[in-house]
Amino acid sequence: MLALSATGCVVYAEDRYEDAATISAEWSFENIATNTRTDCPAGFDTVRMISQPVDRDLRPLGEPFVDLFDCRDGRHASELLPPDVYQVWLEIVSNGGESLYAQSTSAIVDVIDRDALFSATILDDGGYFLFDWTLRGETSNATLSCAGTDSIEILSTLSGTTEARSDKFNCDDGSALTAGLLAGSYTVSVSALDRSDRALGTAPTLTSKAIRDRNQVTDLGLITIPIANQ
Repeated sequence: MLALSATGCVVYAEDRYEDAATISAEWSFENIATNTRTDCPAGFDTVRMISQPVDRDLRPLGEPFVDLFDCRDGRHASELLPPDVYQVWLEIVSNGGESLYAQSTSAIVDVIDRDALFSATILDDGGYFLFDWTLRGETSNATLSCAGTDSIEILSTLSGTTEARSDKFNCDDGSALTAGLLAGSYTVSVSALDRSDRALGTAPTLTSKAIRDRNQVTDLGLITIPIANQ
């Protein structure tokens, strides 16, 4: 295992921190269409783990730590890190690091008190929708809180099919990433639901929204949901 020294990255040695932590990474590749695990992509045999320290507001703090792993291993531990909170993601790159195959979604990893595991699945033939939401009174046009609204549901229907993929999120989250979707063009509907899963309001339908392959994220932006009788 290597600690990478590169522009904008922190160089660190294994014995640098008296109180140290590690983040273990595990990764796999998946083909959505066939529901099968796949091998590391040809020509991309390196996994680069980025561990970016963040402050209490989850903003980047200082320079990231970078580890390089052999893609075939499937799991590896970082070099020793200062106990801290990090935003972590993986990049699948060529041996020299010049070409990027895919980047995983990221997660906040806290290793202040104990070591942690970051797990990622790279979708060869799919990606994700990212979106934010706000509630607005249909009559008053006033911005509303989530009081009375339990969850937000996004329905994603692939062009040429009739079955929608449903993802639900807590209304208070304000932002979310869907589960993985097969690459293609989608019709998207976003609704606010009460505790009984009854729709309180539905945003205008979005059409021809593209999901790309290699684990890419399509940002739908801010979606305003009109709430009836408000």
